[in-house]
Amino acid sequence: CDSCGGRRFNRETLEVLYKGATIADVLDMTVDRAHTFFRDIPQIQRRLKSLVSVGLGYIRLGQSGTALSGGEAQRVKLATELARSATGNTLYLLDEPTTGLHFEDIRVLLESLQRLVDEGNTVLVIEHNLD
Repeated sequence: CDSCGGRRFNRETLEVLYKGATIADVLDMTVDRAHTFFRDIPQIQRRLKSLVSVGLGYIRLGQSGTALSGGEAQRVKLATELARSATGNTLYLLDEPTTGLHFEDIRVLLESLQRLVDEGNTVLVIEHNLD
């Protein structure tokens, strides 16, 4: 709209700054950038680190959930689980979690899944990518 210039917040809200950034600036950050920006806030760091660990560092914080691919949405759910305190008693069922991923992102995802197994959880993956 005319009053916000497409930034989704009114003028008063956009005048509030944290480390020189408005809420619109923060929501425009990638997860990787926000991981650095919020390095002094452990609660935020833990959640952002889990998103990075499943290869979602490129996603913008303000990105709509409906704009995510199926694989990205599935990895957001996995990141949510990774950010929780481990119980070691959870069964994770993943349907083609590597769909649309580059080899490096697949490697990062597999490391995250292995970490879940190392913590005593069970991970069942259905995958058609034989590479």
